[in-house]
Amino acid sequence: MDLWLRRIPLHVQMGGIRVLRRERRVNRPAFLLLRSRPGDAGVRPLAAPFASPDITVGPDGRPRAVVCNLGSREVVATTEFYSVPAGLPVTAENARLVGTGNPAIIGPGQAVTVSCSEVWLHRQADVLVVMTFHPELDPVSRPFDALADRHVGQMNYAWVGTYAGRLPDGDVRVEIRPAPQGLFRLKLFQEGARFPRCDRVMKPQGHRFYWMEVEGSLRMLFDLTVVDNNRMTLGVGPRGAPPRSGLLTRVTA
Repeated sequence: MDLWLRRIPLHVQMGGIRVLRRERRVNRPAFLLLRSRPGDAGVRPLAAPFASPDITVGPDGRPRAVVCNLGSREVVATTEFYSVPAGLPVTAENARLVGTGNPAIIGPGQAVTVSCSEVWLHRQADVLVVMTFHPELDPVSRPFDALADRHVGQMNYAWVGTYAGRLPDGDVRVEIRPAPQGLFRLKLFQEGARFPRCDRVMKPQGHRFYWMEVEGSLRMLFDLTVVDNNRMTLGVGPRGAPPRSGLLTRVTA
């Protein structure tokens, strides 16, 4: 065996470089994480839109987040909750501090729910962003960037999901997913159609989505309004005429 090869660990010689990197990550003293999806192990950057399943708002109006520690030692995590107006870039310049959580002592391989010290106001039209960190052992590297930094999470909005219902002219299905910078991607499907009638990325107006589509010689207006966490109303009609309306019910989160 060549002398230079003898100096390389065997698992690297045998193609184990990826294993070595994974072991280093797992064995870090602190590895705090706000999950972007179930099963998230903290690999970044994310390739898809983000919406943490572990960031919610409690009945008392205070935001809360489940903070995971995938590291090898106990760590005291600091957690901060921010609000960003929907449609604006999620940056430090546009963020307003809602409040902080009590320091959370999290053991290795454990998770703790941290509640914000303050109530979140104006939540219908804002984006909730959470950052968790230890300033020395595990600091934030990309503030407010949920795609690039595992310390950053964005709330899974109450109205994100798939809804189905009936209008006077047939069944419809609406899919709403989070998009970057506080926007949403909305797809509207007619009964039996493979492709969506509408596919838009837009800014909500509170709990309402309102837009226009040109279909042939008609200008069709669409009005989608959240009733509660599980229902929406949808109105569709040409400009200047009464809309055809119906109630949609959540079928998946």
